[in-house]
This record gives sequence, structure tokens and C-alpha cells, in this order.
Amino acid sequence: MKKPKFTTAKVQAAHEYITNKRIEQKNYAIVLLITLSFTLITSLQTSAIENTQTVQKELPAAKTDQPPTIDGILDDACWQDAPQAIGFTDERTEKPAKNQSVGRVVYTDTAIYIGLHLYDDMPDKIVARQTKDQTRIRGEDWVSFSLDPFHTHQFSDRNFFIVNPLGTKYAHLATGRAEKSEWIGLWKTAAQIVEDGWIVEMEIPWQMLDYPDTTEPVRMGINIDRLQQRTGERSWWCNLGVQEFRENDGHWIDVLPPPRKRELKVLPYLIGGISETETSVEATSGTRREYTARAGADLRYEVTPQLRLIGTANPDFENIEQAVEGIDFSYGERYVPDRRPFFSEGGNVYRLGRVFHSRRIADMDGGIKLFGKIGKNTSVGTLGTYHRNNQNVILQASQSLTATSNISAAFLSHHHRDTGANNVGYLSGDVRHGKLSVGSSLIQTSAGESDGRNGFVSLGYNGPLFQPYLSVFFVDPDFINRLGYRPFTGYRGVGLGSFIKNEWREGFFRRVSASIESQISDTYDGEVFRRYFYVSSLILTHSDYALAAGWRGGQFEEFNDSIFSVGFRARASDRFNNVGITYNWGEQAGETIHRISGNLNLQAYGFTAGLSSQIQWHFERRYQQIFTLTYDFSPALSLGSRLIWQVEGINIYFALRRSGYAGTDFFIILGDPNALEFKQRFVAKVIRAF
Repeated sequence: MKKPKFTTAKVQAAHEYITNKRIEQKNYAIVLLITLSFTLITSLQTSAIENTQTVQKELPAAKTDQPPTIDGILDDACWQDAPQAIGFTDERTEKPAKNQSVGRVVYTDTAIYIGLHLYDDMPDKIVARQTKDQTRIRGEDWVSFSLDPFHTHQFSDRNFFIVNPLGTKYAHLATGRAEKSEWIGLWKTAAQIVEDGWIVEMEIPWQMLDYPDTTEPVRMGINIDRLQQRTGERSWWCNLGVQEFRENDGHWIDVLPPPRKRELKVLPYLIGGISETETSVEATSGTRREYTARAGADLRYEVTPQLRLIGTANPDFENIEQAVEGIDFSYGERYVPDRRPFFSEGGNVYRLGRVFHSRRIADMDGGIKLFGKIGKNTSVGTLGTYHRNNQNVILQASQSLTATSNISAAFLSHHHRDTGANNVGYLSGDVRHGKLSVGSSLIQTSAGESDGRNGFVSLGYNGPLFQPYLSVFFVDPDFINRLGYRPFTGYRGVGLGSFIKNEWREGFFRRVSASIESQISDTYDGEVFRRYFYVSSLILTHSDYALAAGWRGGQFEEFNDSIFSVGFRARASDRFNNVGITYNWGEQAGETIHRISGNLNLQAYGFTAGLSSQIQWHFERRYQQIFTLTYDFSPALSLGSRLIWQVEGINIYFALRRSGYAGTDFFIILGDPNALEFKQRFVAKVIRAF
């Protein structure tokens, strides 16, 4: 039998036919994805509008001419007749909390005042450890007052103020703020443990909040929740449940906020330093001493009562201690978070997930951000950065459709002198009706001749015990987003999983959770990309021991993986005094792998020490030890050090810092916090807000 003969023209025609068919199938899949996702969103949104739960709990606004003294004693005249928030509910059992709380709220034209009596039948076992303000309070007793001034029930509009029994405070403001106290806002707290529990008073200036510009009384969202560390009981005035459905918040009715004053704040800094660097000139080597003198400033201005303008000139990034990338094996790039303050400003407005990864912007000479509201349900955010080698622009807008649905759109533009332009368009939407939620996104990129897309649709059920989900996704081979985090391209598939969790207020078990996840995806050529399965479990006891175990495996491209893990922690909820160890073993990327990791944290006599250690045997032996040591002269003033010992070298730096509180901040640094090896470098930095 003769083989058929193919001419070059026939081969080319066949190739073009197949290519066009693939493009048609690709575009058809995209249209189908968009149509399906937004049809589901529209249908559920309509249903959500008709069925959104009406919260019955209301707290009348009470204005006072005699504000309380913030001293942790509820004996002020304004508290005696103030409306009371009572009847707290355990979020898990949905029954009245065993230890009840009573909240009171009054206000003036200057501030909002909150008085809380948190009853506890065993006050000698109240847990309070954190003493530094603006550090997230975890693993101890705390109480939170939350306020949604625009009454949208969206997390991006929610402010919450958390206090522990020592009076240590943490504020999360709706738009997101950097850590300098004058920029967050100077709010006051006082707390004390009493014979029947503990008491908290707060003073929250109106000026630190975004709120409607109105001459008529309005309704705001309000709530109070509390964690009792001893039992694990989290109780709410208006119960949001374990999934925190914010449409169930209470109402603060007939409140008349004062006219807002526009503020201009400037945060200049000065740096002086000396360093020694190695030199090599014509086969001779030595050291050269360099002197540094720098200045820069951040600016914050209220363009309107709801719009903030943030600017930075010559920002200081090199003296900010960044997160350390781990050494655990990964087929692709690891995600490392960004700690630079400029990018945290307005962080809740720029809800782009990993479409924007700010660490992609390594260098910048200046930047500007404008973010906030242009309507009750409409938020916008813009960002621009400039460097002689690259410029970046982000435009973003979000629209709340109902209390449980919203849509967002964004445009990202990156231009580099060497690689040219890369533009990205982004559209997303999500809606929840009861416990059923749907989310979707579509991203279109353009970089030279590349024109790729990335999209997904997910369906989930947010139950109190089970949270299963199903997702469908794709990433084109020519998808390029130089401002985002996307370690792999050229695959499509489905994901399926579930998270299971339960809690008990007494007995041996405190919490038991488990998760099951799977992903089945192929390349655009039909080859296996990933067959991924992951099972994990965690047991936490009331005696504060934790045991974790898991397995992950399957196929990644040509490799078959199987990795087991087991871990143990003592004093698991105590962030200052704990110990833990984890062991991983199995096969990954065709090689046997063993990894031991552990941590030890201790605090005593003003010292806080932490050791994190990893040793991995895989293609080669790798190790990473991170040791931190801090001595607190006061909550604001501390002497700290971090040592990182790994294959690439040993780096250590020391810093005396006065930060996080009002007034002048200063840093005296020996070494470089982000170098691979120790640098002979001495820097002094002074920051002052005006």
C-alpha cells in the first residue's frame, strides 16, 4: 500500500486549518466561560437582592456633651444611659455565649467612644501577652469593634479596632494604611482585668475614618465580637457565623457624622551612613569606603472626604526588612509577600489578588496613589511608579451590586526600557446567595506580539462545617503579566476540593480540621500538566498541643510525586513561647526528598527570641536557619537582630529602632537586612510626621 504524498502547500494548508480551529475553540471556550460565569453571577445577584437577610439588631446613636475619660472604668456619666449592645452569640454553636459581654457606644463631633464589659467566670485565666500596638493580636483574649460607615457590608469598607486586656491596640482601616501612628490615626484605649472579667474603653477620632459627607442622619453597619482564648469561644453581638457573612451586621441608626476636615500630612526622612565595599581594579583588590546621605518624603492628602492621595519621592526600600524566601523545593517561582509601606497604603482598595504582585516593582524613584470612593458603592484606585528604567500604571474600579456581590475591573501597564510594554486588562465578579457563592475572572494581556488570556470560574458552598468548591480555569501559553505572579502558563483544567472544620468549647479536642484538594490539568497540546492531590488534617487540643499530618502527590508533567508530612507543636496558640517540628519525606521530581523544619520562640525579661530552621536533602543538601533576637526597652523602643545562615552565605544585621508610635521615629542599622552575606554598613535614619 502506497503512502499518500503531501505537498508543502497541503501541509501548510492543513497546519493553518488546525491552527484556526484551535483559535476558534480557544475563543469559543473563553466566550462560554464569560457567559457562564456572568450568567451565574447575574442570576444569584437577583436572587440575593430579593433574599438578603434583614438584621433586627439596632443600636440608636447617642450623642453626648460629656465624653468619657479613657481609663478602663465605666463610671462616666455618658455610659449610664447609653444604648447597650447585649445578647452575644457563640458563632459556632449559635447559642447564647457562656460568658456574655455588654457594649455601649456614644459619640461627639470629634470621636466615637466605646465602653465594653466582657464578663468571664474565670478572670484569673484571661490570656494577654501582646504589648506592641499595631501588631495583629492572636492567641489571646481580645475584643473588636467594627464599623461600616457606608453600610455596604463589603469588607473593603469595614474598619475594625481590636484591643486585648492589656490595652494593646490594633486598627484595620477600610482602605488600608501604613504603620506610622500619625497616618493610621491617634486613637486611645484603656483596659483592665476586674473581678468578673475585663473592661475596655476606646476613643476613635472621626478624622481617621472614611464616612459619608452628609447633613442628614445616616445608618451605619456596626458589630462587636470577642475571642475568649481559654475556651476558644468567639461570640458576636450580631452573629456573622463562622464564615463571617457581613450582611448580618447590626445597625447604628440615626448617626450624624461631623463635616470632614481635609488634612495634608508629610512624612520626610533623612538617612546618613557609611559602608565598605570590595573593589577590584587591574588584578588588585581591596575595600572602598562609601558615605551615604539621602532624603525623601511621603505625602498624604485628602482630595475629597473619601479620596486619598499618597505620594512618595525617593522612597527608602533597602532598609525595610523583607520576608525571606524559603528553601523548600518548588517546580516554579515561590511567592514572597511584600512589606513595603507604600504598597500597603490603600491595599484593601486594590483587590487584584496576585494579578498585581508589588515585589515586581523592585526599583522606583517616585510613586503616586489615588484611592477611595466616588460613590457609596463605587471605589477606585490608581497607582503610578517611575524609575529611569521602568514605569508602571494601575487603574482599578470596584462596584458593589448588593451586600453580597460586586464586580471589579482594572488595567495594568508596565513599560521597561529593555523588554518594552506589557498591558493587562482584568475583569472579575463574585456573588454569594446564602451559603452558595460564585466567582469568576478574566485577564487579557498584551506584550509585543503575545496576546494571552487567563480565566477561571469557581462555585463554592460556605457551610459551617463543610466548604466544598469546584473551579474551571485556563492560562494561555502566551500569557505574560510582568506585574503579576503566575509561575506557570499554558495549561487548563478543573479543581475540586473541600475544607472541613469543627470546634468544641470543652473536652479534649478544641479544633479538628481537614482539607482535600485535587487538580486535573493538561497543556494546550493535550499533554499532562498536573494530576495533583492533597490531603491534610489538624488536631488542636484545649491543652494547646497541635498535631498535623498530610499527603500530597500525583503527577507534574513527567514526574510522579508522593510526599508525606507530619508535624507537632506545643503551646500552639502562644506566638511568644512555642516549639514545633515538621518532617516531610517521599519522592519529588524523580528524587527522594527529606525535609526537617522546626521553630522555637521564647520571651522573658524583655527579650524575645525566635529560631526557624530548615534542612532539606533532595538534589543537594540545603539548609536555612533564621535567628531573631529582640530586647524591648519599651513598646516603642527596641534593639533587634536577625541572622540568616544558608548555603549562599551568612547575613546578620542589628537595629535599634523607635517606631510605631507618635513622634519621631529613628532607626540605627548595622549591616543590611536583605543581603545574602553580612555587609560592613552603618546607617542612621530619622522619620518625622508633619
